[in-house]
Formats: sequence, structure tokens, C-alpha cells
Amino acid sequence: MGSILNESERAALISRMQSLTASSTARWGKMNVLEMLQHLRLSAQMTLGEHSVASVNKRPFQMFPLKHLLLYVLPFPKGAPTASELRPVGTAAFEDERALLVNLLEQIAAGSPERTWPAHPLFGPMSWREWGVVTYKHVNHHLKQFGA
Repeated sequence: MGSILNESERAALISRMQSLTASSTARWGKMNVLEMLQHLRLSAQMTLGEHSVASVNKRPFQMFPLKHLLLYVLPFPKGAPTASELRPVGTAAFEDERALLVNLLEQIAAGSPERTWPAHPLFGPMSWREWGVVTYKHVNHHLKQFGA
């Protein structure tokens, strides 16, 4: 399973992200490419503890083996629901949004396993390693959504 904590895997994601244009179209889903970048930016800010997202309190998703399966084995499902706090709002410039996201991914990767990382709204308490994997998986899912 990929992780943004791995420099080469993170670089490959960023390279794919750079292939997107403001006119890239989705293969599935409701978001346009700018909204997708905003959604990923909000998610990265959540990872860093800069954006609050309410817990959904679904305990089975926080325990082995379900948490492990969802983080490390099963692919992200198309059309999975997202927290309202992670839905894009407002407008932004495409290039600015992409640059912000790249910067946030680099900040996550530069983090520390000793740091206390925020709880995920579905998966509960998460380590730096788990955040690296789920962030990679999430970004990869949306890049595939736009053919990148």
C-alpha cells in the first residue's frame, strides 16, 4: 500500500496532480477538478489538525480487522459519502489550490511519529503512518477519478 510518507510515492502523486488542468473532467462523481482539489486540501488540513471534522462515532470502523481492511486492503469506493466539512466551498484559482495541496502533503510527510495526530472522523485515533497511507489512498482515488 502506498504512503505519502514515502518520498518517491509522494512525488509520483504530485506529478500526476501536475498533469491535471482546470478543464480536466471527472470519470465519475459530482465534483469538478477544482472542487476535488479543494476537497483534498480540506482533508489534508484535517490531517494536520487545522480543520475540524466531527466524528461519526462508528466504533466498528475504528477496530481491527475492519479498520485495517479499509486502510490497507480495500480500495476507496466510488461515490463514498464525505463529511460536510470536507465539501468544497467558495471559489479559488486552480493553480493556487493545487499549490496549497502540494504544500500540505509535504507538511504531512515532514511530520513526526511522536506527534499526537488528530482522530479521523470515521477511523478514530490514527498514527502518522496510518495518516500517510490513508492520505495517499484518498489522493490516489481522486486522481484516478480525473484520469491522472
